[in-house]
Amino acid sequence: METAGEQNDAKSFPFRLAAVDLDGTLLGPDKTISEENAAAVQRLRENGVTVIIASGRRHQNSIRFQRQLGLHGPIIACQGGLIRDGDSGNVVEAHFLPQGVAVTIIDEAEKRDLQIIYYHLDHLYVPERNNRWIDLYESRVGERAEFLPDLKQLDGRRALKIIWYGDPELLAKTRPEVLAHYDGKVDILSTERENLEFMPRGVNKATALAKVAADLGVKQEDVLAFGDGENDAPMLSWAGVGIAMRHGNAAAVAVARRVSPEGPPETAFARAVDELLGQR
Repeated sequence: METAGEQNDAKSFPFRLAAVDLDGTLLGPDKTISEENAAAVQRLRENGVTVIIASGRRHQNSIRFQRQLGLHGPIIACQGGLIRDGDSGNVVEAHFLPQGVAVTIIDEAEKRDLQIIYYHLDHLYVPERNNRWIDLYESRVGERAEFLPDLKQLDGRRALKIIWYGDPELLAKTRPEVLAHYDGKVDILSTERENLEFMPRGVNKATALAKVAADLGVKQEDVLAFGDGENDAPMLSWAGVGIAMRHGNAAAVAVARRVSPEGPPETAFARAVDELLGQR
């Protein structure tokens, strides 16, 4: 049971909703949640904040971290392309790449000899096995994709996003050309040096967080967001207070209102929460 002091503390804290990124924010370099970060999540909850995960990962991948932390409710997955309840599995909102555009993205990756990772609503598909780029991707997200040799049989259907994986220098050189080619059709970003990610136009973590906040009756100024990547920049900018991890991408740091204190990356989130609670 909460004490009177704890109740007063919760009432005095101005924020009601916090969206927290996984990789590079809640998860350390070893892809686990440190004890300090887990404790920081609980401190936010003790202060009356509803904490949700907002990740570029799939819902099916993110839910294990939600359960580990004892959280409930919606998960923002696939960069905001999917909002799905972690308890019931019900889809709140899903956005898919235009079918014809998705087919073109697959064709171009094959021509450029880049590896494709296909985020289907219910599956994660790759057209090759025993490939160093796919091995790298799977080691980062901690899940094994399904092998589907001919992705064209999907005909671009139900693609929440499509990722190209390959040589960083090639992708960096290719990116301006690809951005111009798909301008107005899809949004393109990079979450690792080795990838380019194709998202439905205008869909990101900020649009998803705005939807969740509205559904929960939380005002924009009462929302916190924590992140470190290029894909976190929109929600860090949208939230009442966006907090970037100091070790994060320059785009995230540039738009955030606050930056985590210096220290090891695996506990950057905890330090950011400590500072926020200490300065309220």
